[in-house]
Amino acid sequence: MNEDPAAVITVTAEERTEVEAVRRWRDLPLRLRERLEMVKAAALGQDVAAIARWSGRTPETVRRWLAVFAAGGIAALADAPRQGRPPKADATYLAALEQAVETPPRTLGQPFDVWTSRRLSDYLTQQTGTRIAPGWLRVLLKQHHFVCGRPKHTLAHLQDPTEVAACAAALQAAGEKGAGGTGAV
Repeated sequence: MNEDPAAVITVTAEERTEVEAVRRWRDLPLRLRERLEMVKAAALGQDVAAIARWSGRTPETVRRWLAVFAAGGIAALADAPRQGRPPKADATYLAALEQAVETPPRTLGQPFDVWTSRRLSDYLTQQTGTRIAPGWLRVLLKQHHFVCGRPKHTLAHLQDPTEVAACAAALQAAGEKGAGGTGAV
């Protein structure tokens, strides 16, 4: 069982329930999920060597994360913010992006019917003063669960509704596809 005295952690029933609940989050970062799995395994009595084996980490790393959990709980297991340049897409940019994507381009005074990443990037540069390349803009769209796809152009807006109804009636009378019957071929 638990042979390493340094790895013995006490996990209360409440903490274990919380660990299980957090593990079920769909958007949980993989590194945090792995650390929660280590805590769960230690709570179930696995020793550090076994946890290190299946996690692919060193025993020192496993001990360190177990100690971090013991000292600070689940919140302490999350990654610290990484150093580097702050993101260009601030809250103002993201709000402008959401507003632009949900509005047809023509209503915003654009001479086209469909957004492309280049057009959207140029429009947002004009609106916010922040330039983000079309490739990075596609990454932002995906992160915020916007779907990119090809437009489906139809001529439905050019068709006369009475003529469409007359053709549907003629098809039904002829026993064609729109009739819902067997139709002879």
